[in-house]
Amino acid sequence: MSSNRIQKFVVCVVASVVASLIGNFVVASALNDSVSICVAVKDFSLRYSENKACRTGAETLLTLNETGPVGATGPRGATGATGAAGATGAAGDFATTYSIREVSVTHTVQASDAGKLLISRDGTTIFLPTNASVPIAIGTRIDIANRKSFLTVSPASGVTINSLAAAISFDTGNYQMGMIMKISADEWVFMSSPDEFP
Repeated sequence: MSSNRIQKFVVCVVASVVASLIGNFVVASALNDSVSICVAVKDFSLRYSENKACRTGAETLLTLNETGPVGATGPRGATGATGAAGATGAAGDFATTYSIREVSVTHTVQASDAGKLLISRDGTTIFLPTNASVPIAIGTRIDIANRKSFLTVSPASGVTINSLAAAISFDTGNYQMGMIMKISADEWVFMSSPDEFP
């Protein structure tokens, strides 16, 4: 039997009952187990072969449900489309437009000063209280400026400015600006601009 004829024959038998053997049927297994069949070259009769042994020259071995080797992994697919943008977050506490508060003589910093510009027209002391006396949130930023004379930032006992206990001042130059920010319960950072005007 030619190879081409055997291949055509296999296509027919795999779909259903493969053969009838002395009252029994040989059927292609739906499981992973393979089934070995010997096909007679002369009359195409079939018989089940338990040990895959067929008569040399008279029969051809067919194996049904035989699993082939695993194929190569296919190429990686294209990157998917970018997901939708997330929702816009809440606005921060520091406003785009300054709220300006004029101070004079001595001003004790309050929680309500957060995000504001404290401006002095004459010599003023900005007093930083302890957190126990005036609770102010960590991360609070307050800008300070003087139009003339001097401006001093002075901490209460137990409050630290840049790890120094002494008061920190603008000198007597006019139109200077700085910033104080609370970084822990009783610690503040002070930064000022360099003198640019007499």
